[in-house]
Amino acid sequence: MEPVKFAVVGLGMGHNRSRVIAGTEGAKLVTVVDIDEERARNVGTELNVPWTLSLDEALNRFPEIECVVVMTPSGLHAEVGCQAAEAGKHVITTKPMDVSVEACNRLIKTCERKGVHLMVDFQSRYVDNNVRLAHAVQHGWLGRPLLAEFRFKWWRSQAYYDERGGWRGTWKFDGGGSVANQGVHGLDLLLWVMGTPSAVYAESVVMSHKIETEDLSLVIFDFPNGAKGAMTTTTTFPDASPYYSFEVHGTEGGVLLDDALGGVGRYFLKEGVQERMQEITSPVKNVAEDAIRVIRHGARPVIDGREGRRTVHMLEMIYKSAREGRKIPVTPVTD
Repeated sequence: MEPVKFAVVGLGMGHNRSRVIAGTEGAKLVTVVDIDEERARNVGTELNVPWTLSLDEALNRFPEIECVVVMTPSGLHAEVGCQAAEAGKHVITTKPMDVSVEACNRLIKTCERKGVHLMVDFQSRYVDNNVRLAHAVQHGWLGRPLLAEFRFKWWRSQAYYDERGGWRGTWKFDGGGSVANQGVHGLDLLLWVMGTPSAVYAESVVMSHKIETEDLSLVIFDFPNGAKGAMTTTTTFPDASPYYSFEVHGTEGGVLLDDALGGVGRYFLKEGVQERMQEITSPVKNVAEDAIRVIRHGARPVIDGREGRRTVHMLEMIYKSAREGRKIPVTPVTD
């Protein structure tokens, strides 16, 4: 079977994704792209692949590209993704899919019109313990869900927000602050495990950075089944190692994932349930493996465009609540 041929655009976090692709069986990294010539050259040299300064140049030089991985600032995801889709390439965007539902809709419709796949990369969805927890909740192994809680605490310096043109912490390119950039991982998990909330209340503030969005946010969710959800995100925590926890408990048990990326957890379950959970594993370990399944074998993406859009829609609801200072009903997302 021929490997799926990838190009990566944007080599901040895209540097890591380029390494993942280069090391994934069945994948071939064809080229890397960044507007920063030094960065593009360095990553290309490290991974022994050609580098370019624009997606147009990459598409012209390497027509064999099948899938474009968009790792640019969030507010450019739909723009770059549509460019790739118009060229007949499958599209992967990093999280979040973009900064507005309108932009997500534009990308979804372009990919559908061109007949290409659209995938969204939330790395937490590929972690075995997260897959196990989602399965357990959705199949009633914890009884009736009562509370889901997510915490993401991290340190980000002012220099982090100021570098690369200062796009982070802006509404236009980052879509928000500690929720939209960092906390969006846990927000996606919360929606995946618990479903779409019926109402949300949020408070967002700037505590210690000079940014136009927030560096600390507290959110409470109401779910249609009566369960509650809570989310804390901040980039003011005094340690550069992120604290990323996700917890769910119900009437018949609970799971506390103290490290929702590393798989460390505590279990409070009825006899035999944890053993049943351990039999469940993620079908893929990263977005490159997922793309291979989708493109070569016709599988459904772990996260397609509409699933990715749901998280952006919830971001809009959270920020609307924070602006208005009240609990708001979650309106349906529409095409």
